[in-house]
Amino acid sequence: MLFDKFNGKKSADAPEPDSMTLELYEEAEIDALEEYICEKYGEFTNVFHEIISPDIHVDIAIIPPSEEQDYYTLVTMGMGAHKMNVPSELAEYNLERAELVIYLPKDWKFDVQDEIWYWPLRWLKILARLPIEQDTWLGFGHTVPSGDPLAEDVLFNCIMLIDGDEAAVGEDKKVNFYTLLPLYEEEMQFKIAKNADALLELFEKEKIPYPPVVDKNRKNLCGNC
Repeated sequence: MLFDKFNGKKSADAPEPDSMTLELYEEAEIDALEEYICEKYGEFTNVFHEIISPDIHVDIAIIPPSEEQDYYTLVTMGMGAHKMNVPSELAEYNLERAELVIYLPKDWKFDVQDEIWYWPLRWLKILARLPIEQDTWLGFGHTVPSGDPLAEDVLFNCIMLIDGDEAAVGEDKKVNFYTLLPLYEEEMQFKIAKNADALLELFEKEKIPYPPVVDKNRKNLCGNC
């Protein structure tokens, strides 16, 4: 596991093996990012700190359950330091920078290293680096298949990005926040055949709560599609 839990913020303060090779937020940008996360998602003191960072430094803020939010919220801090390769025809929409969010049940275990508990953090990291590794971009409605189930007892095998809240973290630097929504194979195929909005309409018809807290036992909305 490439994370070490610690208390505190300032994700860019940790020492790096070779900081000259990293794309990092400026200190003022980190301050703005953390302020936005606290205002939008809730206060956090615990962060999963990345130990090995070859390109960007991806820490994960852990917002604990509360009376208002009966679930954990995990938010990446660092993906947006890299400017993604967005198609030129979309340049006006400020989609080049992103951070990722996932919601987990209040009984989720963070002190167990088994993959059945670790996969959400792993996929936050995988997706945070995908635009760098493939010289591409991620945005609303994009789906990324895993090929295999996300974990031993999890039948989802795809992640879709939804939402798209935007935060200003510096002069002319805006970051979009996308929520990870795990999908079944049939749901992914439905989205590909239709579109993301059509799939989200199915979620609304089934009255699946928002935000989409991960539920490995939820109904496959396209099991009979």
